Amino acid sequence: MHVVQVLVSLNLGGSELVAVELTEFLTAAGHPVTVIAADGPLGDRVRASGATHLDWPVGKKRLGTLRYISRLREWLSEARPDILHLHSRLPAWISRLALRGQPEGRRPAVVTSMHGHYSVSRYSAVMASGDRVIAVSDHIRSYTLHNYPDTEPARVITVHGGISQAAFPYGYQPDSAWLDRACTDFPELLGRRWLCLPGRLSRYKGHADFIELIARLRPAEPAIHGIIVGQARPGSRYRDELEGLAERYGVLGHITFTQARTDIRDWMAASEIVFSLCSDPPEAFGRTVPEALHLGVPVIGWGHGGVQETLAAMFPQGAVTPGDRAALLERSLAFLRQRPAVAPSRAFGLRESMENTLQVYRSVLEERSS
Repeated sequence: MHVVQVLVSLNLGGSELVAVELTEFLTAAGHPVTVIAADGPLGDRVRASGATHLDWPVGKKRLGTLRYISRLREWLSEARPDILHLHSRLPAWISRLALRGQPEGRRPAVVTSMHGHYSVSRYSAVMASGDRVIAVSDHIRSYTLHNYPDTEPARVITVHGGISQAAFPYGYQPDSAWLDRACTDFPELLGRRWLCLPGRLSRYKGHADFIELIARLRPAEPAIHGIIVGQARPGSRYRDELEGLAERYGVLGHITFTQARTDIRDWMAASEIVFSLCSDPPEAFGRTVPEALHLGVPVIGWGHGGVQETLAAMFPQGAVTPGDRAALLERSLAFLRQRPAVAPSRAFGLRESMENTLQVYRSVLEERSS
């Protein structure tokens, strides 16, 4: 089974990690895989897996991207893959246009992944148009069916994201060398109790709620320190806004911005609590929640969207009614005063997620051959 993964780039991100993990799983099982995306930090993993990487920026929003329609059409005619798995909107449109005019019997089956709350529009509708549509949570499945009612419910399959327990082993702690480097890079962290909010700097990710929480916690727990792990989009002034907010709350010296990191496991494992505070929309899946819980680190999050599904299965006491800041403060204080145990869990495992996706591929191919 020749599978093609098509996405914007191989930069660090949730949908990108899913595509790369699928590539590694499929190639290890003997399936040829081609990845079409602009190169990025995850590119080495793709190439190391034995997959073919076509460094085509099919997700770049410029007029020149349209030239990839004919280029992709020619490549598809020659390669004749079995599955075309589309992970984002512009690459999906480029792929759809490339398929036009190809004989029905020579077209690959199309699988799309709804990785998030795409704005409801004709442009976004391409992500609900696959022969199979993978939703990353039950919440996203409901969102898809509600906003695209012409989509047949039987075609929309929930496949939750999966976490490698080898990469996020229960009880893991960073070594002293890592801790020394972290405190050398950020001296303000030395001797503090770390609270971590991972995720790119985007307005809906809950950074303002987190900064307010740090300010409200400090009178009772003066040793705490908030760590925001993530980077803003190029040209964004959002970090400046957050620093201004922290200054107004009087906690600028108690908030650290690490920017983008590849050692997120260490940051979460060294923290006393990991938070997930996406507001509107909620997290579609929110992979940092099961990552932290697989490490054995308590998580507190707004109880909606994909985070609610994860917490319900792995750590129900971490769910707080969305927007209830008093409950968020109370729960955080309780966890800081007596850290709750996080039981080992096999929920949201990587292999299960990969096998479920492979079953989606097989089912659509079986449907075509019948």
